Amino acid sequence: MSEYTPQVNLVSRTGAGVVGGVAGGLFLALALQIMGHIKPYAQLVGETDASTAWVMTLVVAGAGGGLFGAFLGKFIRGQIIPAVGVGLVYGMITWVLLALVVLPIRGDGAFLGIADAGGIFVLGVYVIFGVATSIVYAIFGPRRRHYYRRRREYGFVMAMPSVSRRRRKSRRSHHDDDVDIDVDVEIDND
Repeated sequence: MSEYTPQVNLVSRTGAGVVGGVAGGLFLALALQIMGHIKPYAQLVGETDASTAWVMTLVVAGAGGGLFGAFLGKFIRGQIIPAVGVGLVYGMITWVLLALVVLPIRGDGAFLGIADAGGIFVLGVYVIFGVATSIVYAIFGPRRRHYYRRRREYGFVMAMPSVSRRRRKSRRSHHDDDVDIDVDVEIDND
């Protein structure tokens, strides 16, 4: 079975984003529950129960993670450091969209009211949510598998990325007595 997944595959990026969003959403729901700011998520569907707020937080986080994977996932591709940077920005954007715009419209907070949204501490929670989402995406998301082949150049051997998986054979010359075949060998580093 091959581990190769094209980076342009929108479905696998979105699916990995949903997984990352739900993983980050668990942290988000727990932190918001501890801080007392989870109630607006239950108000999205007209409820006030904590269990409804948890479910809605995970649903919103999963949907946001799916959008993250679809649009931002191609910039990460299995690398942790870019994932942290993209996650920081994603967390801040999520805080602005959710805590300052969407949740106050459906709940009882002030539109663009930073104090009603929980202030700097809730911003920090959303930033950590974004970083957690992007790191989980980077670890478990789709990545491109590279195939290497040996290449002789100036007396030593170099490993070069191969354009395709096929083995390339070239024949130089064919004489009745002398057959000389030059073959490039492919090395699969797993």
